[in-house]
Amino acid sequence: MSQEVAGFDDDSGLPPAVVEGIQTFKAGVVSTAVMLFIFLVSEAETDFNLGVPAAIAKFVGMDGEPYLGFAVFVVAGVVVWPLLFAAIEDRFKAIPGGDDIGVRGILFALLLWVAFLGLGSAGLQLEGAFFFLYIVFSLLAHLAYGYSLGVFYGRFTR
Repeated sequence: MSQEVAGFDDDSGLPPAVVEGIQTFKAGVVSTAVMLFIFLVSEAETDFNLGVPAAIAKFVGMDGEPYLGFAVFVVAGVVVWPLLFAAIEDRFKAIPGGDDIGVRGILFALLLWVAFLGLGSAGLQLEGAFFFLYIVFSLLAHLAYGYSLGVFYGRFTR
């Protein structure tokens, strides 16, 4: 039986769904690295006063466990969110600008950002300029994550 009849990818010999999953994970790795870079720059620029690691740990339900929370954050950024994006990204096509997969990624990331602010930021002791910087840097990180996730997902899977 030929690979085409059996539903396997010609190049790798793997089923197309597995190949797409691997490509989706690759997009997640790149996008998570972009987001982490922005978070690292934001923390360094504010002498580590923004509390992004604490917010990340709180967001993933690991309040008080920043290293475990960071690990869960990375797994979510590389595996969970990219797979969810792959499953729902077609639904964003109805929104103006939704023809562009980068825009669909940004829209997806805006949903994540709102959840991050609501679940991860509650209780942080930020005031004045630090509060403003926290909002701006977390938004920039999520927008960069979403755009890169959309672009790389589109590039790797299409």
